[in-house]
Amino acid sequence: ILTRDIPEETMQAIAMEMNLSETAFVRQDGLEHKLRWFTPTNEVDLCGHATLAAAHVMFREIGLKAMEIKFQTKSGMLVAKRSGDGIRLDFPIGNPQPAKLPEPIFDSLGISRDEIEAVLFCKAMNKFLVHLKDPGLVSRIEPNFGRMLEYKPEKLIGVIITAAGKNHDFISRFFAPWVGVNEDPVTGSSHTVLAPYWGKILGMTRMSAYQASKRGGEMTVELAEERVLLTGKAVTVFETEIGIE
Repeated sequence: ILTRDIPEETMQAIAMEMNLSETAFVRQDGLEHKLRWFTPTNEVDLCGHATLAAAHVMFREIGLKAMEIKFQTKSGMLVAKRSGDGIRLDFPIGNPQPAKLPEPIFDSLGISRDEIEAVLFCKAMNKFLVHLKDPGLVSRIEPNFGRMLEYKPEKLIGVIITAAGKNHDFISRFFAPWVGVNEDPVTGSSHTVLAPYWGKILGMTRMSAYQASKRGGEMTVELAEERVLLTGKAVTVFETEIGIE
């Protein structure tokens, strides 16, 4: 939470020092809340769980009494609303289209083409989506990130792998070495791509999802016209102050 504007280079340096998947910066300007996200290596245009964390802090720690917060971001206006004991995020939808998986990415996953159901790319989110036939393969894959990075696109955030779930409607993982995050534990923005894809397959508008990283995380996703609603919970782990000269 910023008390004044700081240079972009300073935000990037703080994110690198934090060394987490994303660090969110909130600057309250009158009634507006400006929100930006940084990985350890660069700024990103959209981040779900850092938005959830920012909203949680504003509601629970700062004591904002409103039922919703409107964040001004590089992806437009994002709304976070109280939802029971959780928070619901309202994000733009990311409709993926059929695509060919670049050879370095395919090789890095260590799988055969017969194990792939479909490959799509979401231009709005700059993410590949790889649908695997075997749900068990989602957790077993150990990517070769060195080989993955041999693919050098002008703009690419990462690769989603996904499959149908047993206890959830679908499961996924997300790899983003191009932005300094080999694997993101839980990724809200990926679910803006996954929700419309699985919604068409399953014929559902409300689905349960699980991200099968080592840490793992679950959320509820809901399709609403050209938006995706993501509902989850957050917990404050620690609080500190950073002095900037």
